Amino acid sequence: MKLVGFLFHYLRRYWRWALLALTATLVYAAATVLLIQLIQAIFGEVLRFDGQGLPGEVAGLVAPAEPAGPAMDADGATEAGQRARVFLDRWLNDGYERMKGAFGIHPGNVVVFVPVLFVFIFVLRSLADFVNGYAFQRIGLGATTDLRNELYRRTLEQTSRFHAEHPSGELVSRVVHDVGVLQTAISTRLVDLFQQSVTLLGLLLLLFSIDFGLAFVSLVAAPAVLYPIVRFSKGMRRTSHRAQERTADLANLVSESARGQRVVKAFGMEEFEAARFREATARHLAVNLRGQLLSNLSSPVIETVGVIGAGVFLMYAGRQIHAGTMDAATLIKFLFNLYLMYDPIRKLNKANLVVQQSLAAAQRIRHLIDLPVEIRDRENAVAVESLRDSIRYEGVVFRYEHREVLRGIDLEIRRGEVVAFVGPSGGGKTTLVNLLPRFFDVTEGRILIDGVDVRDLRLASLRGLVGLVTQETVLFNDTIRHNIAYGRSDLSLEAVEEAARAALVEEFVRDLPAGYDTQIGEAGVRLSGGQRQRLAIARAMLKNAPILVLDEATSQLDTESEALVQQALANLMRGRTTLVVAHRLSTVKRADRICVIEAGRIVEQGDHERLLAVGGTYRRLHDLQFQE
Repeated sequence: MKLVGFLFHYLRRYWRWALLALTATLVYAAATVLLIQLIQAIFGEVLRFDGQGLPGEVAGLVAPAEPAGPAMDADGATEAGQRARVFLDRWLNDGYERMKGAFGIHPGNVVVFVPVLFVFIFVLRSLADFVNGYAFQRIGLGATTDLRNELYRRTLEQTSRFHAEHPSGELVSRVVHDVGVLQTAISTRLVDLFQQSVTLLGLLLLLFSIDFGLAFVSLVAAPAVLYPIVRFSKGMRRTSHRAQERTADLANLVSESARGQRVVKAFGMEEFEAARFREATARHLAVNLRGQLLSNLSSPVIETVGVIGAGVFLMYAGRQIHAGTMDAATLIKFLFNLYLMYDPIRKLNKANLVVQQSLAAAQRIRHLIDLPVEIRDRENAVAVESLRDSIRYEGVVFRYEHREVLRGIDLEIRRGEVVAFVGPSGGGKTTLVNLLPRFFDVTEGRILIDGVDVRDLRLASLRGLVGLVTQETVLFNDTIRHNIAYGRSDLSLEAVEEAARAALVEEFVRDLPAGYDTQIGEAGVRLSGGQRQRLAIARAMLKNAPILVLDEATSQLDTESEALVQQALANLMRGRTTLVVAHRLSTVKRADRICVIEAGRIVEQGDHERLLAVGGTYRRLHDLQFQE
């Protein structure tokens, strides 16, 4: 029920289309029943199929039957069943007779009226089928588009912890594949689920109105048909869930190998990666083959059970005809009804299998959407416009997966100050600066901007204060101009060019044939490392945030590129409060203050000369990097 409620949240927005679909469903079902009801009129009134002119023995078989007694009919139906049959038969036939009376139809023109009525109802049924199908398409496409948008937005809102636990390939599989499965089910199979269910109910009522006893015998095998449907449904749902997991595994492998293709080639691991992928595809093939086995086996099994039921029906009907209690027109109408019931049952079976697949996908989607977003705006959070005084870390402790990363950090960074963080790898330097824009929240203690806890500030305004340049430059498959402006279509080209000049981007842009409109490829693959980094600096410069975080911004550059990037960074840092994380001590010598972080604690503070004189961890790191 929780899963139904989860999906209903998205479907209810399209209630008008649902109402249209329901109306069309009822019209379709009613038209189908009326078409069958007209079969008797076609054979009895238009074709006069009443046994006249046939050999005596055959004529006796198809002649109209005498009405059965009130207490028990010839089919063995109870008195209550007989009354129900008479009521249904009268309700349907009275409507037909009233229609003939309203149009002034008499035996002379019934030959024209009935075929015209048959065509009209058939066209109406086809129109209802079209309206119903389109309405469900509108519901399905609209609802799943809303769901996909919300799922994607929710992944954007999640913390770095969430993205560490859910690989990008898995997220791609959920947003693209799982929502696609759900979209197919709602758009194409949900229409069958509702339309064919209502139609089947109408056909059942009509079947019992024709001959209660014969209908009872025909449907007595229904549980035998339903049992394999239920069994196949459960198996299909489990298999579909596993198939979607294997699809996510494939997406992860492709994503990893695409990102690390240079490492794969450098280590000659093409065959190793191909083998890993073959193993994953083998698992994917196995689970999909099982799904196809269940899907393809379901119809033959159900059809076989149906044929057995048909054999029982023929024996029973034969006895009725030989007993002279059924006429040919009624039998043809009954058989036509029974035949038309097969199509709804078949479609319902297929719809059920697809619905089971979609429910497995919906479960996985709901799991991601229901994961709480750890970092949100508090109630009554306030906006912050700028940094006026200082940033303070007070007793900050941070734990990640039961491991203490930072321990009792106390630090004040004054406005306009450049503070560098150095130390051994794994000491907590990057974590320290990531806590400021609330990529994570502190476990204990607090971080203050101008005396206000960052958790009491609106996230959008807090992060608007911080410009970020990281070791792994994140660029988008777009133009140079749009990567610098990033989401701000209101900015003029002149503003972009100004930031580009300050970041020394213009030096290489003017050599490109399309200039600022040059496409840089996925992750900026068409640019060098130094060019990508300068592009990121231009983006941060255009943001014009008062606080700047540089996280290993030059660690992966060669000497020449580093010199250019350092010059661009100097332009960027001017007039800003800057937090610098660096392994290369040459990049932090000019910092106003250097904090040495080791094992989650600040063990030394001071400028470059003072820390060298102390002879502690900083001096040891310095000597390791600059020893001759």
